Amino acid sequence: MRRLTCCLAVLALAPAAALADFSYTETSKMTGGALLNMSRSLGAFSKGMRKVGEPTISSVALKGNRMATIHDTHADIYDLDKETITHIDFEKKNYSTITFAQMREAMEKAMKKAQGDMKKADKQRAEAEAKAKESNVQMNMKIDVKDTGKKQIVNGIDTHEILLITGLEATDKKSGASSGAMQTVMSMWMTDSVPGYKEVEEFQKRMAAKMAANWQGSGFAQMGAQMAADPRFKSSVEAMAKEAEKMKGIQIRTVTKMGSNVDLETAGKITDPSSQPPPPDVGKAAGNAAGDAAGNEAQRQTLGRLGGRLGIPGGLGGLGRGRKQKEAPPANPPQQAEQQQGPPPNAVMMEMVSEKSNFSTTSVDAAKFAVPSGFQQIEHPMLKALK
Repeated sequence: MRRLTCCLAVLALAPAAALADFSYTETSKMTGGALLNMSRSLGAFSKGMRKVGEPTISSVALKGNRMATIHDTHADIYDLDKETITHIDFEKKNYSTITFAQMREAMEKAMKKAQGDMKKADKQRAEAEAKAKESNVQMNMKIDVKDTGKKQIVNGIDTHEILLITGLEATDKKSGASSGAMQTVMSMWMTDSVPGYKEVEEFQKRMAAKMAANWQGSGFAQMGAQMAADPRFKSSVEAMAKEAEKMKGIQIRTVTKMGSNVDLETAGKITDPSSQPPPPDVGKAAGNAAGDAAGNEAQRQTLGRLGGRLGIPGGLGGLGRGRKQKEAPPANPPQQAEQQQGPPPNAVMMEMVSEKSNFSTTSVDAAKFAVPSGFQQIEHPMLKALK
């Protein structure tokens, strides 16, 4: 009997002992595209815009049934044993906790409140579909996954490139001609395995099972099932599931480019920062603006005094505003300019790069999963919806 008791105790402790510690770092940064260039230009006048190109760094730590994602300003702790998510705000020195069940209840209540908006949206969608049938243009969702065969060492790890291409394609119903619209190309540099990363995958499976148990029978689950069976979404869902089979492995680096006519051959190439125009100097930009304003004011006052001496009521201060200046002829006729310009070969609106690095299987400090001493507990924002 004593031997049986010992065996049961060992079996009870076995799952916990099998769970090892693991940690790594994630870095994300906007590295190119029209949006980055625009933010650099506006950065002369906005501190927030100047931070657009700065990297976002977070550390991910795993210990047993707890996972923490830690940023410089906040952290989120997922506890599968307690079935809770705790958000910590380092700047405000407070924290809030919500259970999986409470999250489901709050979102169910929010969904009921939004039913009126959903009915309105259904009506608008029906009207849009009716207009689309009358239109000569048909929009098609395209999903494609390609193994390019390219290999590269990323953060000391051997990887190979997989391209995930999604976008909308406009097709002329009469001629059959098609033209590309907005496109997202993800160049994913994958590896088959990283020592210790399996702990992350197993944690995600356990969390998915916990969440599924809480969401089973909910309105969201029913809505998901309806969407999967809806002919309008079924083909896209099935296509995505089929293409996902080709993306097995761990993403070490992902280069995401959004735009039109994205060049697939250079999708994995990161924009060289030295090729970007330098941001304008804040002081110089402000000085130029002040100088222009002062020059305009001086010109107005000079014309006003001159007009007064000549006996012209109101002076000459309004001449520059009142007379329409002769416009210079365009360098090229509009039709000729369009012929010379043509469609942009590679118009990228945004380029983002995310990487995983610093993989470690050493013991993780338990303090990473605890609320710092002295932090005040506040109500979780989602719990307010339950009142």
